[in-house]
Amino acid sequence: MDIEFTDPRLASIETGAAADTRLPVAVIQSARQRLSIIRAAPDLRSLYNWKSLGLQSEPNSNYHLVALLPQWAITISIAEKNSIMTVIVTAITEQLRGVA
Repeated sequence: MDIEFTDPRLASIETGAAADTRLPVAVIQSARQRLSIIRAAPDLRSLYNWKSLGLQSEPNSNYHLVALLPQWAITISIAEKNSIMTVIVTAITEQLRGVA
C-alpha cells in the first residue's frame, strides 16, 4: 500500500527531521514500525487481520485508528487511487483515558 500524509510535518516522521514533529521518541519509533507494516500489507483485509496492528474503525466515519502506544494512535483513512490502495495519515494523537 502507498502512504500519504495530509500534514507535511507528519511526513517528516520517517526522516531524520522527526524531532520537528515534537512527538515523544517512543511514539515516533512506534509510528515508524506501524507505517512499515502498513506498507507491507497487500490489501485492507490484511490490516484488519493483523491484530498486533490494533486497527479500529471510527464509528460513523471512514477514519480508522492504528494503536501506537497505550494512549497514542494514528488516524488514517483508506482510499483507492488508480486501483492502488492508499493509506492517508491525517493525525497522530494522544488518546485521553478516563481518570478515576
